[in-house]
Amino acid sequence: MERPSQNIICISTIDWDFIWQGHQEIMSTLARQGHRVLFIENTGVRAATLLDLPRLKSRLRNWRKGVNGIRKVMDNLYVYSPVVLPFPHSRIARYINKAIMTLTLNRWIKTVRFVSPIVWTWLPTALALELIGALDAQLVVYYCVDNFEASTAGGKQIRKTEEILIRRADLVFAHSKGLFDRCSRLASEVHIFQYGFNRDIFAQAGDRLPDDLEGITHPVLGYVGGVHKVVDFDLVKVVALAHPDKSLVFVGPLQTDVHGLASLPNVHFLGRKQYYELPTYIRHFDLCLIPYVLNDYTRYVYPNKLNEYLIMGKPVVSTRIPEVEHFNQCHQHIVSVAYDHEAFVRLIQENLDQDCEALRAKRIALVENNAWDRKIEAMQGLIRAKLEEKDKIREQTWQQTLVQFYRSTRRKAAAVVAVCALGYFLIFHTPLVWWLAKPLLIVEEPVPADAIAVLAGGIGESGEPSEFYQEKVKGAVALYNRGCAPNLIFSSGVSRAFNEARVMRALAVSLGVPEHAIVLDELGGGNYQSLMTLKSTMTEHGWTRVLLVTSLYNGMRSRLVAEKNMHGAVVRIVPSKDGNFFGDQSRVARKHVRAIAHEYLAILYYWWKGYI
Repeated sequence: MERPSQNIICISTIDWDFIWQGHQEIMSTLARQGHRVLFIENTGVRAATLLDLPRLKSRLRNWRKGVNGIRKVMDNLYVYSPVVLPFPHSRIARYINKAIMTLTLNRWIKTVRFVSPIVWTWLPTALALELIGALDAQLVVYYCVDNFEASTAGGKQIRKTEEILIRRADLVFAHSKGLFDRCSRLASEVHIFQYGFNRDIFAQAGDRLPDDLEGITHPVLGYVGGVHKVVDFDLVKVVALAHPDKSLVFVGPLQTDVHGLASLPNVHFLGRKQYYELPTYIRHFDLCLIPYVLNDYTRYVYPNKLNEYLIMGKPVVSTRIPEVEHFNQCHQHIVSVAYDHEAFVRLIQENLDQDCEALRAKRIALVENNAWDRKIEAMQGLIRAKLEEKDKIREQTWQQTLVQFYRSTRRKAAAVVAVCALGYFLIFHTPLVWWLAKPLLIVEEPVPADAIAVLAGGIGESGEPSEFYQEKVKGAVALYNRGCAPNLIFSSGVSRAFNEARVMRALAVSLGVPEHAIVLDELGGGNYQSLMTLKSTMTEHGWTRVLLVTSLYNGMRSRLVAEKNMHGAVVRIVPSKDGNFFGDQSRVARKHVRAIAHEYLAILYYWWKGYI
């Protein structure tokens, strides 16, 4: 039975508009087949430099084209151009990038109902791993196409994350025999899929001579692809000088300095072309070149151009990179491999002399099955088989999975109950709460002062509106009657039907304090605001010493506020010790826990606000 269309997320090592490669070929093919694809452009394998500024500007332009960076480029295919911090090996940058990308991805996935995707990743970085973990992927495919350890800075970090990815992936596709061998040491589900060619595009190659090939002398020795560090420029110079009657033509973007070669009269750099234009250029080559250097990077490189050259029937001369030698073993040694510069020069002439219709037909026949449509069909077959295997496993193990889930849930619930029971015991049946409350308690002996200030506190010790101001007024009047100070200051708390400061004054007057000895702060507003008003009142009257009557466990907060904000004033904390609220400390009630927790939270809040 045919499976329904798939939701596919591609985590790419290149941008969508970069040179057309396997990333775009596979994903566009899958989209044309009816699968929905989200193509995530490269998030980087190394830190950005000044040379990357054009690429970063291009990313910003692409981001603006879409909605939060996501745009539709063809039916069923969307491209996400994330704007991320260009530091792939920084943990902080990775955390920020993941947060930004997952927020965008989750919103988009929810909007278009892009559920349970299959993830194809070409990128083995730590950020890619975290994105995969954040996605509800039903299958993970890693397409290993590069020896990142040799090709990028920070290769050791990438090697570690790549090994993790290879072990976690459901399927691993390797771009070359060398990469297959590396991946096979870590995983069993590894399959070789070298890049292929687009059958339709190469079948429609035109005969018309491109304008920039006009006037170039034949025979033409051609090369297609990026002109960068893999090209042996010393070898190219040797060939150009040894074959002055032949033209060396390079079709592809210049990614390094070629000034030394461009000055040679028979070397031509034609620049980047669209993928669909390449067959026409290759058709007008007389012989094709793969002049790669041999190093740790190219030991794992499979030249994509190899199939493209041969499907056009062209003779190929290559340096002895391992993947070409392996290709030769599988394809009747159809490629001429040179072991040194002298042999490379010689093989060019030999191949030109020997070329014929029979050889051209043989080359085409040997690579006919290397077209992308065959490869993608084979890949999809492996993916379907793996999905079916997973479905069968889920069907066979659903009972065991549910049992494990419920057992785990019961264990967690039991652990929560045990922790709660232990917490309840420690809080309500041990002195823990009073031990925690001890640092909050400040009780100083009263000394002669200018005034006695009472902080009603509004919500008091309990953290709720209360009548505890009565105990504080009694304590303040007792200090007044002892002659500790000639004045009383009452500070209000929360607003009620009756202002708290006025009620406290009436109570003090009823206890024998003359009204002229009482100053009111009717604004109140909490501990900090009351102390700021107290500071203003003391300055206004020229007072410098005050006895502060507050809740029993409010002393530390009041002390910290006074030390930071009441410079020049002597403040002594004399709380009311005869209150009913904390009167019996042989037991702990919920109101005690709430009051002490409230006080610690208030101190933390004051610190955050800069009050203390």
